[in-house]
Amino acid sequence: MKLQKLLPSILSSLRIILAFVLFYTFLNQMIVSSVIIFIIALSTDYLDGFIARKWDAATNLGAYLDTIADFVLVTSAFLAFIIAGIYPYWLLILIIFMFLQFILTSGIKKPIYDPIGKYYGAFLFTSAGVTLVLPLSYITLPVSYITSILLILIALFSLLSLLTRYYSLYKKN
Repeated sequence: MKLQKLLPSILSSLRIILAFVLFYTFLNQMIVSSVIIFIIALSTDYLDGFIARKWDAATNLGAYLDTIADFVLVTSAFLAFIIAGIYPYWLLILIIFMFLQFILTSGIKKPIYDPIGKYYGAFLFTSAGVTLVLPLSYITLPVSYITSILLILIALFSLLSLLTRYYSLYKKN
């Protein structure tokens, strides 16, 4: 198999490795390194899809690996935030639940229309990025205010995505 066919999967695999490096650097208070690693990881997410489409290198394995890599990156980041005391533990349970329901409902033959879920992953990435840069920012509000707002938004976004996904599933049957 040519390298160009493998490159998207290699980039997704790199994102999984970077997720664990991000976890380590954040918990060891290496904030600038964490931000840089997070940006590189997000770049691999963009690049793997771009390359797969551009070079006609999309595979089922690659799509699966991309989803897993996104999940590992998000859960690693939020697990580190939870261990650091930034977010409550139930947020990780919610994120895992949302991923599992996505996997279970995606296995249905006819795709489910979920306008909220389409942006859910991007919102989680954005929330993780905001949380990472907060210690480096000059925002005068206490960090807990901002993370509380993010927590509420993640919970609402999760609920809306869940409701639209199951409503769409219900309408099909």
